[in-house]
Amino acid sequence: MKIRTLNDLQDIIDAEMAWRKRELSAIRSNVMEARNFAKDTAIRAGIALLYAHWEGAIKNIATYYLEYVAMLGLPYGQLKPNFLAITLKNELKTFEASNKTTIHTTIVTDIISSRDIKSKIPVEGIIKTNSNLNSEIFMEIMATIGLDCTDYESSYKLIDTILLEKRNKIAHGERIETIGVDEERYFEIHEKVFSLIQLFANQVANAAILESYLG
Repeated sequence: MKIRTLNDLQDIIDAEMAWRKRELSAIRSNVMEARNFAKDTAIRAGIALLYAHWEGAIKNIATYYLEYVAMLGLPYGQLKPNFLAITLKNELKTFEASNKTTIHTTIVTDIISSRDIKSKIPVEGIIKTNSNLNSEIFMEIMATIGLDCTDYESSYKLIDTILLEKRNKIAHGERIETIGVDEERYFEIHEKVFSLIQLFANQVANAAILESYLG
């Protein structure tokens, strides 16, 4: 689906959240209804899938926003500088790696002259989670799309030392006893992580409405 309008962006975000909410509700029900050993299995599966939804939702919704801004085709001078940085990423790498003043001057000239040029923001492969969406990578994603991450700072411990740590232990085949998650704790983690996903979806939708991409 091409994201050409605000309605297109909202529709695709809504669709993204709808199927994730359905599956997360099913996962929660599985944990609640399971008995004995099956409950331990449901909790282990729940943590792994909860992380998968955290990573997948952030990556996809951030990409949708980037695609929407790219589709607008505004001059770089009207956009926040992060969008030009995305476009000039390879040139910036060359700038850092080279000791040649001629190359530095050429790149700086390109940056200055880009202000009035219609933007051609790349989208494919820009939002990367490295299969390990911790708080540091999340902050980089937010910087990439030019959004503030202040509202998430209090949840970084949850992301790094609870969700990711426990997901990694599960991925390495550790028993439920070593993970330290019972049914009550799972529900607590579940609700907090879903709230973060919903917060991000709302923030992206609002950023598009408020034209937060403008410089």
